[in-house]
Amino acid sequence: MFNLNGYLMADQFSNRSVKLINKSRVLQYLYWNSCETQMNLSKSLRLSLPTITQAIQDFKEMGLLQEGDATESSGGRKPRLIAFNFDAYHSIGVEIRRHHVYIVAINLKGDVVYECTYKLLFENKIEYWSTINAMISRLTEETPVIRQILGVGIAFPGELSADKIYIERATVLGVKNEPLPDLQQIFDYDVDIDYAAHMGGFGAVWLAQGLSDAVYLIVTDNGIAGSLILNNQIFRGSCQNGKSGAFGHMVLVPDGKPCFCGGKGCWSTYCALSNLYELTDNDLNEFFMKLEKGDSGCLSQWEDYLTYFAQALANIRLGLDMNIIVGGKIARYLKQYLPMLIEKIKRYPSLKDDTDFLSLDSSDGNAMAIGAALVFVDRLLTGESWGEENEK
Repeated sequence: MFNLNGYLMADQFSNRSVKLINKSRVLQYLYWNSCETQMNLSKSLRLSLPTITQAIQDFKEMGLLQEGDATESSGGRKPRLIAFNFDAYHSIGVEIRRHHVYIVAINLKGDVVYECTYKLLFENKIEYWSTINAMISRLTEETPVIRQILGVGIAFPGELSADKIYIERATVLGVKNEPLPDLQQIFDYDVDIDYAAHMGGFGAVWLAQGLSDAVYLIVTDNGIAGSLILNNQIFRGSCQNGKSGAFGHMVLVPDGKPCFCGGKGCWSTYCALSNLYELTDNDLNEFFMKLEKGDSGCLSQWEDYLTYFAQALANIRLGLDMNIIVGGKIARYLKQYLPMLIEKIKRYPSLKDDTDFLSLDSSDGNAMAIGAALVFVDRLLTGESWGEENEK
């Protein structure tokens, strides 16, 4: 894949023609900079004006580029800006939950133009996936702002096989070692399904300013899920066995509390949201309301919770030396307690002066659906979705 500056990674160079690479560089430059003149494009990308002109014409025909405002001129005809049209296409993101389906539609910039939650009990059957397809078709017909659909990204709450045709384990859904139906045959659009934490990390890093590498952590009712994003792409591990980002199963307490994975003392066991629900009848908001009022039980539970959380974050930072983004329902509540968490991290001597690596997901809990939709924006920018056959 490309990095943010539009240069193809060396190991993929031989598989793409120079012409297609240059076209993608033009498109990506305008995407990340919104607009530019042809002359400045030529200078910035070190491409000839005929190459720039042809690429712009091709993308105008696709609706991706359009004429912008005229700029100041030192003499002669004023050059016009070439602007990226972020509303030319849209992409759909779906987050699968046990009892609900959360659907978003985004424009090419990643802005949400539609979102809705539907009640739908998960069943890994053709009828279930067909219902989701019908929901998407209906919303595209009834929402005028949504134009051409690039595809449907599905964030799934469980580990999938490398070929994405098997559910290896989805604890929250009670599914294990079960084949998925052929989703591409069910949906009316190009579809991609992936582990929700991977999608969440992809979306969070994409939307962050000036960030291309990070560890993304999402705190759920049942534990901690995670992903590694390197050069704005999901890192799946060298062995491709689906275990990349499984930070929730690092052991914090040897021979500690049992975890759903079969082990003991895992981070997920000590920092799942269920630990906080115990004192508030499954109401996270109520827990933090009681915490603010000084409830002794909540204060004690929160102190322990943050201690384990800091221990895990310190391990990740020391092991990978990467920025860390914390997401999920906990993020909005954790904001005011971030100084408290950082102080606990500082207790580790090696991290005493290194606490700028931690941030919170700002997407208000919908990073997984947005990330799933952004997968198709990425494919558009790199040329994967318009391909060699459209190269002129």
